[in-house]
Amino acid sequence: MKAAAGRSLGPGQPGSAPVPELALTVGERYPVGERMHTLTPRLANAVARSREVLVDAAAHREVVTYGELSALIGGAVLPRHMGPLLHMLGHDCAARGEPQLPALVVNRSTGEVGTPDDAWAAPERAACWEHWARD
Repeated sequence: MKAAAGRSLGPGQPGSAPVPELALTVGERYPVGERMHTLTPRLANAVARSREVLVDAAAHREVVTYGELSALIGGAVLPRHMGPLLHMLGHDCAARGEPQLPALVVNRSTGEVGTPDDAWAAPERAACWEHWARD
């Protein structure tokens, strides 16, 4: 895992593994639905951890359920509260010029994203799989 030196998974967690930097700025406000949401250090860590999980899923042409993502990031965000995390991850992907990794996070029962309009998800999912494909 490529990581920034000295960055830990959370405040006050000595010995935590480092996480990669985001293209977003902690303390800045970003749109989440119709509201603005501040990227806190805790949320930034959860976004960075989610990014790692989803890049790996994309490399294997997989999707991840909300529950699986929550478990894979150590329960840092519960499945029903993923909205801000996924919006922030989407902003991070956009800032990097990458496909939208949130398209890989799906509802277990429907197999699709949880947004009211899901037409964006299938093409973004395919773009993620192509972008991060392992040869």
